Amino acid sequence: MRMNEKGEEVWKQVAFDFDFTNDFRLEVSNLGQVRTFNKVAEGRILKGSMTEGYKVIRLKLYRHRDEKDQVKFDELKKEISELHKIRRNKIRKLDHPESVERITQLIQKKKASLSKRLLTNLKKRTINHHFMVHRLVATYFLPPPTEGQIIVTHLDYDKTNNVVTNLKWMTQEEHQLHQSANPKIIALKKYRKYMQKPRTKGMKLTSSQVIHIKLLLRRKKTSKQIAKQFNISEMQVWRIKSGENWANVQIPDADQLKYEKGNQ
Repeated sequence: MRMNEKGEEVWKQVAFDFDFTNDFRLEVSNLGQVRTFNKVAEGRILKGSMTEGYKVIRLKLYRHRDEKDQVKFDELKKEISELHKIRRNKIRKLDHPESVERITQLIQKKKASLSKRLLTNLKKRTINHHFMVHRLVATYFLPPPTEGQIIVTHLDYDKTNNVVTNLKWMTQEEHQLHQSANPKIIALKKYRKYMQKPRTKGMKLTSSQVIHIKLLLRRKKTSKQIAKQFNISEMQVWRIKSGENWANVQIPDADQLKYEKGNQ
């Protein structure tokens, strides 16, 4: 964790713009940390995940259940409760085992139906929400952005350093200007420029060049001489000679005659 100049950590509660049923509270600090409070965790620091180098906090929350759905669930629970009472009475009265078994099976069937409906309803009520930590810190600890300032920039170019003193609201133009001095961007531009340079060594040979090389090999030219002439490696010449590469390219008859005539 990076500390600010004073070394003080301040926490603020995160507000949500929608309602949910979770017994849950989220807080963010000026040092770029996020913690949660719920039934099982009091102030647990969230590690989050990474998206394109930025730290992200992902949450699964639940909307309130619709009134109609709630009525159906209550009715089903009441039916199950009544069946349990009937079953207990039958057992107490020493009723026939088959009768008790039928009630037991009916209870299990109702419970399975309730579980299935609850699961389906839960999926319908699920809210998958996420926060970008650097934007969360900027929202709660930096002055409000002016018009056009829609980007939160990391001043030291380190996307994982979410301390408030390292963040600043910027416009698109300001952000691009700032990024132009990013050492990683500069290095990437140099690399791309290097890769765009015309290269001759190691380039693919044409069929005509391969035929020429095979003719030169017949004339007992050395691999070193041929490699230098065509700006390729001696290994490439050896592979052509051995048939490992370009085995399908043969010297045409006319060239053979020309070669043989030239050596008479």
